[in-house]
Order: sequence, then C-alpha cells, then structure tokens
Amino acid sequence: MLTRIEYNQLPLPKKADLLWRYGHHLMNRSSPPFTVRLYAVGDFFVEAYFSKSPYYEGNHELQHVFSLRSQNRRKSRSQHPFEPYLDQIDLHQLLRV
Repeated sequence: MLTRIEYNQLPLPKKADLLWRYGHHLMNRSSPPFTVRLYAVGDFFVEAYFSKSPYYEGNHELQHVFSLRSQNRRKSRSQHPFEPYLDQIDLHQLLRV
C-alpha cells in the first residue's frame, strides 16, 4: 500500500480507484455544498468530497479527495482534521462494564 504522501501525488482518478478498492468507510459529514465521507485507507485517512450530480438524479459525483494526518504535528490554533467528526462519536458503548 502507498504512503499518505505517495497517495497525495496521484491524479484524482487513481486516488478514487484506490479509495474504492481499499478504503473502509467510517462516517459522513455535511460541508455545503458537499457531502464529505471519511475513509480509512491503509495507515492513513482520506476525506472524499461529493457534490450532487447534474447528470444522474439522486446521485453524487466525486469532486475532491484529501488525505489527513492522524496527528496534528504543529501546535497551532487551527482545527484538528478530525474535529468535524467528534459530534458523531458515541463512547457510551465503550463505557459499559
């Protein structure tokens, strides 16, 4: 499998192919006008941005694919890449004894 840096250097069609073959869908979020889907691909994460398709009713088209660092290496005031997903995580099942 490729590294995150190697994946970033690929053209969009190749990124999409690898995402569909090896990606494990984790969750979705809305970032209008896009629907953003988070995937685990090997040892890194990928956000895929979809917009409504003008060609296919009810379907979406892939517009962008971005890989994410799993850690924020810089101590900055910018948002952590996974922060938009935190409201979807439910830890109650993990806390049951």
